[in-house]
Formats: sequence, structure tokens, C-alpha cells
Amino acid sequence: MTTVHFIGIGGIGVSALAQIYKSEGKIVSGSDMQSSEISAKLKEKGIGVHIGHSASNIPKNCDLVIYSPAIPESNVELEKAQSLGIKIFSYPQALGTLTEKYFTIAVAGTHGKSTTTAMIAVILEKAGFDPTVVIGTKIPQFNNENYRIGKSKYLVLEACEYRESFLAIKPEIAIITNIEADHLDYFKNERNYSEAFHKFLKNIKPGGKLISSKSIGGVKNIPPSSLHIKLQIPGSFNLENARLAAAVCQELGVKDDVILAALKSFQGTWRRMENKGKILGETLFIDDYAHHPTEVEVTLGAIREKYPKARILTAFQPHQYNRTKNFLPQFAISFNDTDTVLISDIYAVRDSEEDLASVKTEDLVEAIAKNHPQVVYGHDLKQTAEYIKKNYQKYDVIVTMGAGSIYKIYDLLMSSSKLSQRTYPQAQSLPSKVDRESHLSA
Repeated sequence: MTTVHFIGIGGIGVSALAQIYKSEGKIVSGSDMQSSEISAKLKEKGIGVHIGHSASNIPKNCDLVIYSPAIPESNVELEKAQSLGIKIFSYPQALGTLTEKYFTIAVAGTHGKSTTTAMIAVILEKAGFDPTVVIGTKIPQFNNENYRIGKSKYLVLEACEYRESFLAIKPEIAIITNIEADHLDYFKNERNYSEAFHKFLKNIKPGGKLISSKSIGGVKNIPPSSLHIKLQIPGSFNLENARLAAAVCQELGVKDDVILAALKSFQGTWRRMENKGKILGETLFIDDYAHHPTEVEVTLGAIREKYPKARILTAFQPHQYNRTKNFLPQFAISFNDTDTVLISDIYAVRDSEEDLASVKTEDLVEAIAKNHPQVVYGHDLKQTAEYIKKNYQKYDVIVTMGAGSIYKIYDLLMSSSKLSQRTYPQAQSLPSKVDRESHLSA
């Protein structure tokens, strides 16, 4: 029996692949630096998870080691596997080998990858296509899992552009939601970022197709569907995601009525404008993964559209010093549709010493304050949660936003015994929001 060990198994994509391997009858283990909801769930499913990295974590007679892109070459487990001559794949390489077995539908783009992937998966499941799915979020309609095991030839997956990971994937159908500069810690500039997508499109298998709003790099595209789509989730960008998903499924022969019904039933995904319910029955709590200024802007615009008279507090945790530095002017004007902006300390990940010295959280607070009347520096996560705990009664909606650890605030608040019931008058309408006609997705 094949034994596979995953280094960085707590990652959202890596954990999905680990569970797929286990479903195939492989013996699966893994390690990660910190325990998490994901690692706890893997343990419940019989996957051995070590917290902390150690050479001793590598199983005896291990056949394959797969490591997350976040794992450095100096990792002790990776070095141990190399010394033992064990076959080693990066997560993108392993995902690439998986695509060789299937008719692969790969969703790439700066924004909207997870949502579009989830929409395609839900439609194909409803249509009886029984797809296998690998995605960077959790889907409520798939038992809140970040994967699905199917028995058909179809594989639907989210294709990440960071470090050109998606170049390991060779799809029959490629979807590009949009292209806007990001991950400049790796790509350095917009041109390099855009060129990575052009390289990805060269991986489309002969006879394959591109679904996108426009031709990219000379590759002829199939445009989004023009169906009259109704969704439960707000935002014009989500309608664009849905049109792309519909176009994919039409190409596969799914009937329009099935597509429309599946999209109407779509419940959204984890950390994408996720409605967490109300704090003690009073203030609505929404959690979102947005970490790019465009994502912040259109997501808050969609929330404002859904709750036009609500008093909204947005707690934002910047993700990366590098991203904060590169997009500081854009972040400064992204919070128009919230009443109060609460900024938590920058979440450092993959940042160089130069990045860490290039910008401070206070710089972002000051930049936003030039364009917004109510900006508060929340400091660390615990203090940010404390500010919300003391002030949540003033608001109808609280939004936590960011790709780091900001989502943990909800649990911090719900575990507090100091939150109390209260009443307040209906909030008044705010000035009309700025025009947000954009297909960019959050």
C-alpha cells in the first residue's frame, strides 16, 4: 500500500489533496507548524497529523512526500526525505499529476477563483456529472468540505497563480476570471504577473477551450453566458462568476434549466461574504477573505447593496507587508461603503526583511483616514476583538476581512461573556455608494 506524507498538510489546497489520496486507499500522514480547524478535521478522518516539523515525522517506508509551496527548502522533513531518496513532489506538481487522470476544468484568475470553481462544481454535481473537486475554500453544499470525491472522468479545480503554480496543470477547459496585478513579492511587476497567465493558457490540451470575458494572449475565448441568472449571494462580480460557470457547463452539455436551478441554490463558500449569524441575536456578523484592494472595494459594495441602511463596521487585517506597500494608494480608497474602518496589525507572511521595514500598519491607517471619516487602529488581533466587543452595539453589521487570522475574531467574541443584548433605532440611509460596475471578483 502506498504511503504518502504531506509537509504543510494544514493548507486549504494541500489538505484537500491529502483527503483525495486517502480516499484512493493510500496511507496518508502530514505535518504543520500549528494546529487548526483543518488539521483537527484531518485527524478525525484518520489522517495522522504532527504539529511541528521534525525529521522523525517521515513515515518508515514512505513512498512519496508532497510539500506545500509555503515550505522552505531548508525544512527538516524535506531534507530528510531527500537524504532517504524518497520521491518528492511540490503540491502544484502533485496536482498536475492528478490532472493527467481526468478531464480537467481549471479556474484561474486574480479574483473569484474559489467562488467560480465552487459554482461549476455545484452545477455539475446537480447535473449528475459526479465530479472530483479540489478547491481553496469550503463548500456548504459539499458538507462544508474543500474537496469532493467523484467517480466520473471530470475534475474541477482551482488553479493558483502564485509562484506560477498553475503551470503544472494541463486542463481541457481553462477559465480566467480576470487578471489584475497581485503577488508582487514574487512577480515583481504587472507584466510578469500577466505573462504567467499567458504561459498557463499554453497548457490547455489540444482541442481544449478558454472561457473568459476576453481573448488572452491571442487565445480565442468563449465569453460568459448571457443567461438570466438569479443568485442568493450579492454582488455584480458574483453574477460574472456565475456567467463564467454557466458557460463552462453549457460547453459540457448541461441544460440551461439545470444550470439556472443550481446557481439559484448556490449557498456561497467559506469566508466569501460568509454570514456567520448574529451576535446574541442582534448584530449580523460577516466574514470575508478579501485582501486585495479591488476585492475589499467590491465586497463592501455588495454588502452595502444588500444592507443599504445598516451601520457597518469593517475590521480589516492587511495581508503581507509587501502587498500593503505596493497597494497602499488603492487600499486608501477601498473602504467607502463602510461606516467605520478598524485596522488590525499587518499579517506577515512571505515578507522579506526589506518588506517588513518598508511599511507600517500606521501608514495604512493614515492613508485611509485621508479618505474616510472614521478609521481606528485596532493593533493586534486580541485588541481588535476587544474594540469590537466594546463597540459592537453601535452597529448593525460587523465585517471581518482579510486572508490571515482575522476570522478568529468571531470565536473570540462568541466566547466572551461580556457581550449583552441591546436595542437601537433603525439606521438611516447613507449617501449613495460610488459606481461599482466591475466584473472583478472577491
